[in-house]
Amino acid sequence: MITAKKKENAILAVLLSFAVFLAIAALSLIMLEDAEATSRSEALRAMEESIIRAAVSAYAYEGVYPENIDYLEENYNLVINKDRYTVYYSRIGDNIMPNIIVTERIRY
Repeated sequence: MITAKKKENAILAVLLSFAVFLAIAALSLIMLEDAEATSRSEALRAMEESIIRAAVSAYAYEGVYPENIDYLEENYNLVINKDRYTVYYSRIGDNIMPNIIVTERIRY
């Protein structure tokens, strides 16, 4: 025969197991979100560095920085995922490094 104390212990064990499961699931979600944010940040940084390298290569070969980002895409094999990134490229002068800002597009 099952006593009230044994039923109570069984219920507590189930509740404790459920609480541990929820804690592990929550921690896993937090870690997954952090990994995703880090991945997006690294991809953004890599895109910006690729554009800078292409601009510096153009300057090294041609003696001037390109007028716009399209020139780098056409002549220096730069590939930009325009669905994912917005690139702000502002050339100040022939021999001054352009302002280059890469942002991630907001997805709804």
